[in-house]
Amino acid sequence: DDPAFVAARLPGVRAVLEAFHGFCNADGLVEAPAGWNFCDWVPGWHHGMAPAADTGVNGLINWQFVYTLRLAAELEDAAHEPELARRNRRAADQLATALQARFWDEARGLFAHDLDRQHFSEHTQCLALLAGVDDAIRQRLAETLIQTPGLAHTTIYFTHYLFEALRVLHRPDVILERLAGWFDLPERGLKTTVEMPEPSRSDCHAWGAHPLYHYAATLLGVRPAAPGFKTVRIEPQLGPLTWARGVIPHPRGLIKVELTPAGGTVELPPAVTGTLVLPGSTRPLQPGRQTIS
Repeated sequence: DDPAFVAARLPGVRAVLEAFHGFCNADGLVEAPAGWNFCDWVPGWHHGMAPAADTGVNGLINWQFVYTLRLAAELEDAAHEPELARRNRRAADQLATALQARFWDEARGLFAHDLDRQHFSEHTQCLALLAGVDDAIRQRLAETLIQTPGLAHTTIYFTHYLFEALRVLHRPDVILERLAGWFDLPERGLKTTVEMPEPSRSDCHAWGAHPLYHYAATLLGVRPAAPGFKTVRIEPQLGPLTWARGVIPHPRGLIKVELTPAGGTVELPPAVTGTLVLPGSTRPLQPGRQTIS
């Protein structure tokens, strides 16, 4: 909740985006950005780079650019820079249209990594969903992302984006299934999260801890609804869980949530309001403790 601090970071954000605009080819697609274009530690990907990531046009990197442009637009809106926000959204829309035309495989119902449409992964589908696709494609991806055999699977780090996409698709059941890779850590003698599947390079890696975020932000569904967390939106997705509870730090105190499929309680800090979104209903939330039924 420090607008001045955020605004002071935006020149760096803009510089990164401008660099990626500079990597766009004559077709408007990001092509082989300079450097190590790491994507995920997928077995068979050279040094963690998806097919064509370092040599040509790669769908994953391009969808990540679309997604980032849209997020940057939200930052520009919060910083009272509407012209820059519109520019980011316009660039995102143009690139998304080009990606849909060049990478979408109608027969498979999937976005490819490469222009020849020979390589497919969970990764590209996740970023396309998060970046925004039309309803027809979103409906196809809701099935193909989960049901298609042979897709390259996300590993530890990139599973964060898979969980974000599964949240969009309202599939907490699949999130819980994929958390098996974390649930079995103690049996492997680990008390910290790993960087990658075996053979792991690091047995204590920060990016492996993102399930802690998703417990609160996805399963309990507690997320900011305005810059600085001034308001809150709670949209729980319990799936097969019979209960969930958590305490989430907030600039004004603590958000406390305890839920079952039949109801529960929500407590917001002083002067914080919000919205609770449940299947088929939406209700306002006020500061203090309130019972949900």
